[in-house]
Amino acid sequence: MLSPLRAAFRTARESLSDAVRVTPGWLLLCAILVLVQAVLPAAQVVLIEGLIDRLNSGGNAWSELLGLTVVVGAMYPLAQVTNIAGQLMMLRLRLHYRVELARTAARLSPSRLADAEVVTDLEASQNATQPMSDMAIRPVQVPGAAVTSVVLCAAIWSINPLSGLLVLAALVPTVLAFTLISRMESTGWPKVAVHDRRAAYATEQLIQQRSGTELAVLGSGPKVADLIADRRAKATRVLDGMIRTAMNLELAAALATAMLFGGALIALVTGGAGGGAAAAAVAGTISGLNAIRQCGYAFGTIITVAPQAQVYRRFVRSVPAGEPQTVVSRVDSVALDNVSFSYPGASTAAVRNICITARRGELVALVGLNGAGKSTAVSLLVGSLSPDCGRVLIDGRDAARLTEAERLGHFGLLVQEFGRFEFTLRDAVGLGSPGVAADEEVRTALADTFAADLPLDTQLGQQWGGTGISGGQWQRLALARIRLRNAGVWILDEPTSAIDAEAEREIFADLRRTSADRVTIVVSHRAWTLREMDRIYVIDDGAVVQQGTYSALMSQPTGRFARLFAAQQE
Repeated sequence: MLSPLRAAFRTARESLSDAVRVTPGWLLLCAILVLVQAVLPAAQVVLIEGLIDRLNSGGNAWSELLGLTVVVGAMYPLAQVTNIAGQLMMLRLRLHYRVELARTAARLSPSRLADAEVVTDLEASQNATQPMSDMAIRPVQVPGAAVTSVVLCAAIWSINPLSGLLVLAALVPTVLAFTLISRMESTGWPKVAVHDRRAAYATEQLIQQRSGTELAVLGSGPKVADLIADRRAKATRVLDGMIRTAMNLELAAALATAMLFGGALIALVTGGAGGGAAAAAVAGTISGLNAIRQCGYAFGTIITVAPQAQVYRRFVRSVPAGEPQTVVSRVDSVALDNVSFSYPGASTAAVRNICITARRGELVALVGLNGAGKSTAVSLLVGSLSPDCGRVLIDGRDAARLTEAERLGHFGLLVQEFGRFEFTLRDAVGLGSPGVAADEEVRTALADTFAADLPLDTQLGQQWGGTGISGGQWQRLALARIRLRNAGVWILDEPTSAIDAEAEREIFADLRRTSADRVTIVVSHRAWTLREMDRIYVIDDGAVVQQGTYSALMSQPTGRFARLFAAQQE
C-alpha cells in the first residue's frame, strides 16, 4: 500500500494521463483558464497599490482603474466558465471509466467470478467511477492555486515579507487535514462497499419484477426491507464516523488557516506599510483566500479519492485482455478422471475420485440429491473450479493445458438459474454466441418455440414496457441460446424445470433426434427424462455410486437410483 502522499501524486498523474487521452481539448481549456485566474489576485494587489499611489500623488490613474475593472470583472465569469469546462471534462471521463469497467467486468472468467473478493472489488470500483471523474480537474487546480499562492506571496512580500510567508503557510493546514482524512478513509471505504453491495443485492430482489412479485405474494417484502435497512444502517455508521472525523479535521484546518491569514493582516498593519500598500495587500489577500483554500481542498480531494482510485485501477489492471472465444462445434468426448475437490474451509470433499465419461452422440445424465456433488462436477468440467487431484479430459487431452477461453469454447451451459435477459428478442437469444449472430441464425434457434414468429425487435420484460413471458418461455429462450451457440458439449441443468410435460417431451425428443452432433450431459430429477438417457451416473455424498441405463438401474431395487425414483414410478 502506497503512503497517502505517494498515492495522491500517483493518482493525480494517472488522472491527468486519462484526461489527456479522453478529453484533451477540455483539459487544455481548463488549464488555461485556471492559470489566468491564478495571477488575478496578485494583479489586483499591484493595480490597487498603483491606483492609490496615483490618486495620492494627483496623477492620472485611468490605466490602473481600467486594469482593476478588467481584473475584478473577469474573476466571476472566468470561474463560471472554468466550472462548466470542468463539468464537461468530468462527464467524458465518467463515461470512459464506466465503459472501461463494464468491458473489464465482461472479461471476467467464471473462476474469478466465483471469488467473493473479486466481486467486492468490482462493486468498489463501480462506486469509484463518480469521485474519480469528479477529481479530474483537481490536478489542474492544485498547480493553479499554488501559482496564486506563490505570486500573491511575492506581491505581498514586496510590501511585508512576514505577511507573504504567512499567506503561503496558509496552504499547510488543509493539506495536512486531508492527508489524515485519507488515512482514515482508506480503511473505511472497503467496509462501506461490503455493506452497500449486500444492500444493493437485497434491493434488486425487491424491485425486479419476478422476485418482487414473489415477495409481494408471500408478504415478505418488509423482511427484505429490514435486511436492506440493517445493511444501510451499518454502512451509514461507518460513514458517520468518517464524516465526523473529517469535519473535525477540516474545522481545525480552517481555524489554523484563518489564524495564519489574520497574522498576515496584522503583520501588514503593524509592519509600517503605507496606506495604499496595506489596502492593496488586504484586498489581494481576501480575494486570494478562496484560491489558496482551493489549493488545499483540491490536493486534499486527490488524497481522499486516491484509495478508491487505487482499487479501481488495480481491479482493471488485474483482468487480462480478453481472449476471443471460439466455439468448438465438434467434441468427441469429455471426462472427469478420478477427480476430487474440496471447497475452502470444508471438512469433507465435495466430490471424491469421480470418474464420468460422455461421448459424442450420447445423452448422459447426472442424478442425486441436492448437495450430492452434481453442480460441483459440472463446475469442474467447464473449468470454473480446479480439481485438487485427478484430470479433466476433453478429447483425451488434459483440459488444464487450455486457456480458460479455449476451454469454455467447447461448452454450451444452461444453468438451473438461467438468465432472464430483458433485452430485445434478438439480443436475448444472440447472447448465446460470442460473435454477432445473423438474424437467420437467431430465427433457426427459435424454431418450434413460442417466439418463432415474433419480430426480433420485440422487447422482453414488462418492467421495460415489453412483452411479459412465463418462466417456461424464458427457459425456452435459454435453450435457444444454447442451440444458437452450437458448441460440441451441451450441459443442461434441469433444462425443462419450468416447462410443461408436453413441451418437455418435445424438447427431449429433439435432443435425442440431434444427439449425434454433440456430447449431451443432463442434470435432472425427473424420472421421465432419464428414460431417454444412454447412461446415468448416480452421485451420492460426492461419489459415483451407480451407473447404467434407466432400466438397468431400476432393476436393482435396493440401489440408490431405485430408491430415489421409486415414488415417481407410482
